[in-house]
Amino acid sequence: MKKFSLNLVGYFAFLMTIFSYSCAQITPYKYTTQERAQGLCTYDIPLSSRFTIKRSYTKSDIIYYMSTPDKPSFPIAILCGGSSLKNDITSIIHFHRYFLQEFLDLGVAVLTVEQEGVDGNIIDANVFMENYTRSERLFDHCKVIEHLKTNPPSGWDGTLLLLGVSEGGPLVTTLTTLYSDRVVATINWVGASGWSWRDELWAFTTNIEKTIPWHFKLRMKLPKWMPFSIDFYLPQSRQEFDTIMDDALCLPTIENEYLGMTYKYHADALEQYPQPDYYAIKTPFLVVAGEEDTLIHSCDLFVEKAKSAGAPITYLRVPNMDHYIRERSDIIAQSFQWLKQHI
Repeated sequence: MKKFSLNLVGYFAFLMTIFSYSCAQITPYKYTTQERAQGLCTYDIPLSSRFTIKRSYTKSDIIYYMSTPDKPSFPIAILCGGSSLKNDITSIIHFHRYFLQEFLDLGVAVLTVEQEGVDGNIIDANVFMENYTRSERLFDHCKVIEHLKTNPPSGWDGTLLLLGVSEGGPLVTTLTTLYSDRVVATINWVGASGWSWRDELWAFTTNIEKTIPWHFKLRMKLPKWMPFSIDFYLPQSRQEFDTIMDDALCLPTIENEYLGMTYKYHADALEQYPQPDYYAIKTPFLVVAGEEDTLIHSCDLFVEKAKSAGAPITYLRVPNMDHYIRERSDIIAQSFQWLKQHI
């Protein structure tokens, strides 16, 4: 009887652990650059915050995460993170957690979408790279939004806020135009593109020493066979660069790469991903860019075209800031103050 009682106590303790885990919420956390560089970003995502929907019958499910505020009614903010390299793939949950507290303080839910090949701490780099394009990311986000519209979460007021950084910038720009009836406001951090991808990439190529962080420069010097190495080949002329881009269009494979991105990725960004529809931007749209960013003039052109089309653009052109807005907590706080005015 005593042994049975002990086993019963253990069983109920196990059930309580599972119940607590399934009811837990994602916790806010701001990881450091050093933690990411050292591969220390791991997190056990609560089951209650992880959701899946069918991507297609031939592919894996779309995984997304959602955190809700303690309010009876709330908008949902969809956060779109930046780009990835094959040796630097992490879960979107870290981006989710990084800005979670700011949104919860505003009474806003947060939703982020994983890319194919990533499920929390489980990462299949080959599957990720096979499916990594801007168009695939856009498709997954649209699929999730359509799912929300059909199956609205309890408490959702039906409206959306959008925040994108770097590569996430074009995503939130497109989503703003596709869901103008739902989007209340959009923040585009260092990702508003008025130039073509070809011209942006050439500008990045010619200024690469100024644009990449120190740990990327260090990894460029490592032998290719070492973990976390990055193999960058830089063309010496625009003509040579254009030849590489033309090759990517002719043979958009995942075997060939340029600047850590596959030819498939570049071909999609060059010709498949939609250009901004400036006339379809109808709701408040904040553009943030650093004056020291290589792509500042591309951002300037985006703002110029958008304003000419009548879009309600607010532009923060920040002195002494480069592409890495995460290092400017003052500008992040200013962005959330802007957002607060439009909720």
